Amino acid sequence: MNENWQQTVKNKNREELIAASKQLFMENSFLSVKIHDICKSAGVSRVTFYKHFPSMDDLIFEIQMEILQAMTEFIMREATPEMNGLMQLESILNLWIEYARVHPEYIKFILLFDLHYESYNSNQELKQRYAEFIHKNKEQHFLSDALISGIRDGSLKADIDPISTAPFIFTSMMGLLQKLSITPIKAADSYQNQQMPEQFVSMILQYLRS
Repeated sequence: MNENWQQTVKNKNREELIAASKQLFMENSFLSVKIHDICKSAGVSRVTFYKHFPSMDDLIFEIQMEILQAMTEFIMREATPEMNGLMQLESILNLWIEYARVHPEYIKFILLFDLHYESYNSNQELKQRYAEFIHKNKEQHFLSDALISGIRDGSLKADIDPISTAPFIFTSMMGLLQKLSITPIKAADSYQNQQMPEQFVSMILQYLRS
């Protein structure tokens, strides 16, 4: 009973640290947030922080992976095997746009993470862990199933390569959504910014449909 209680408290502390960190990171760049700020917000000590995360980098990497996983689950929620591949792909891409509009702060976080940790020398062990996470998700890429289904059911072109097309779409979509997430929407260009993602999705679907 005592061990279960201790594990429950430990899990609760970890969840509180992650929740507090997310809020602070979304309000401010994670580059400006200190461990002291997180501990104060979560109501835990620095000792408790280090029991769960050896460094700030460990925590930031954990949140990046959580955000990517949550984003994937959000945009995959309506794609079903009963749909043909084209319909699955359209559903995924449209929900991706919705996610970016509902959570622009998460898209900004992913962008800052990529710029900071991919461009500079950081902890190699963490980079390896993250690389393994990305590699696993590439092998089970959420876009691949829709593309493969579309090729099989004839709703998408037969000559497309799902292995190369899936990461191409992912990189292109994320690049566009990240750009829009940091672009202030002014009255003069708000219509363009609002319509651009839909236009891009339309181009992708038009190119891939059979």
